[in-house]
Amino acid sequence: MSDYILPRKPEPSQEYVELLDTYKEMHKQKSIFKGISLIPFIPIIGDIIKKNKCETLFDYGCGKGIPYTKDFKAADPANKHKEFNKPVQDIWNIKEFFLYDPACPEYSKLPTKKYDVVLCTDVLEHIPEDDLDWVIRDVLSYANKIAFINVCSQEARKTFLTGKHKGRNVHVSIFDHDWWTDKFKHIWKTFPHLKLYLATTTSTGLLGTCIKGEKKNVKSLNKSITSV
Repeated sequence: MSDYILPRKPEPSQEYVELLDTYKEMHKQKSIFKGISLIPFIPIIGDIIKKNKCETLFDYGCGKGIPYTKDFKAADPANKHKEFNKPVQDIWNIKEFFLYDPACPEYSKLPTKKYDVVLCTDVLEHIPEDDLDWVIRDVLSYANKIAFINVCSQEARKTFLTGKHKGRNVHVSIFDHDWWTDKFKHIWKTFPHLKLYLATTTSTGLLGTCIKGEKKNVKSLNKSITSV
């Protein structure tokens, strides 16, 4: 097990700072960035947690963290996922969890220790390309066993409504699955103790890769991905 912790974060780019300020303003709206992009991945994350005997969890970029704090009736008013009727930490039998999102005041502080599994869903595509390396290293540095990463390789439905980036799509780093896989393989060399799962959402479904092991095309999640 590695004791690696990012010694000192590089200075974020000016673009990162500007976008973070904009995301903070957007978070004031109750209807967006609720964290429900996590929902389609509940079954596969549950399998990963069980298989690897994970008891503690850290969600990096949790949004408002709705799935952890309310039942899915509140997070899913259309009742598309009625089978999930309790907080995800209870579904996964997690003993301890920690939530972080720099744009959400309630969860804006980073933890001071590591966790068995780190989740990062619908986050990295919101990060400027120049900042991706240090953010990814930051994410992985909090994992003892597993990291589960989901990125979207297409534009979001939202654009920035105010500020310098008004009119720009909120997904500022859009790359295909192979690009993300190469990026993570390079950075993962610093974290060889980790098993890293990468799931890329595309217009046709979901592509999945396990960096430390086999490759899988997770077609079973397509219906869930397109219905959220």
